[in-house]
Amino acid sequence: MKNLKLFAIAFGMLSLSSCNRNEEEQNSQQPNQENQAKHSLGAVLVDEGTYNSYAKADIEALTLKFKGKSAKAVAASIPSSYIIPNTPQIVDQGQEGSCVAFATAYAASSILEYNFKGVTNPRSPEYVYNQIKINGCPNGTYVSLGLDLIKNQGVCSWNEMPYTDAECSTQPNATQKSAASTHKFTTWATVDKTDINNVKTLLSMNLPIVIAITVDGSFDSLSSANKWIWKSHSGTVRGGHAICVVGYDDTKQAFKVQNSWGKTWGDNGFFWIDYAFFAKTTKGAINESYVAYVQ
Repeated sequence: MKNLKLFAIAFGMLSLSSCNRNEEEQNSQQPNQENQAKHSLGAVLVDEGTYNSYAKADIEALTLKFKGKSAKAVAASIPSSYIIPNTPQIVDQGQEGSCVAFATAYAASSILEYNFKGVTNPRSPEYVYNQIKINGCPNGTYVSLGLDLIKNQGVCSWNEMPYTDAECSTQPNATQKSAASTHKFTTWATVDKTDINNVKTLLSMNLPIVIAITVDGSFDSLSSANKWIWKSHSGTVRGGHAICVVGYDDTKQAFKVQNSWGKTWGDNGFFWIDYAFFAKTTKGAINESYVAYVQ
C-alpha cells in the first residue's frame, strides 16, 4: 500500500512537471506577440464624416509647386523604389499614447524641416503631445490635432523640449513657443490612399505621409518570417496608432513606414505595408492618411 502511494505521488509530480514544460514550450513560441502587445498606441480615429470634411490634397498643385511638372509627368518619371533621406533616428514612445506627436512632429516635421529648410535638429514630440492629449496622461489624441498644432504654432526641437514618457503635464514656456514659431507646417490635407501612384509621387518629392491604422493581431504578429510586410487585417483589435510612411519599393510592392517603438522592434524600427492592403477602403486597417508641407 505504501509503495502504491509513493508511486501515485511520483506519477503526479511527473505529470505536473510535464504540464509545466509544455506550457513553457508553448509560451516560448509566442515571444513576438507578447512583447509587441506591450508597446503603446495613441491614435484616436475620427469618424468617416469628419475625415471626409478635411481638405483633400491637390496632387497636381503639389507637383507643380515642387517639381514644376504635372502630376502625370512626375508619376511617369519616379524611380521604382525611393526612401526619403534624412529621417530622424528611431526612438521609442514608451508608456505614453504619444504616437500622434511622434508621427506628426518627430517624423514628418523633422523630415520636412531637414529636406526643405536644412534644419537638422529633430522636432519635439513632447511639445505637441503635452498640448493635444485627450483626457490626460497617458491617453491618445486625434492626428488632426497634431497637424493643426504644428500648422498654427509650429514645433520646437527635441533639445529645446526633450521627450519623456514619465509625465506629460508640462506645457511649453514662452521661450519654447518662440522657438517653435519658425517651424510650422504651411498646410496639411488628406491623401487618397487608393491611388498608389499619387502616394508614391508624394513620397518621391520628400513629402512623408502620416497615417492612422488599427493595430490588431495581424499587426502584432509581424516578424522577420513575413519580412515585416503587413498584408492583412485580422485578430484582436488593440486600438489606433499613428505612424509615418517614408518610402516605397516596387520590388516588395510595399511602402516603408517609420514606427515609434524603438530599434528592437520591426526591421530596425521600420516595417512595410503592402500596396494592395494600403489601398483597401475597408475599415479597420489604414484608416486615415495625411500629407503636410513647409515653405
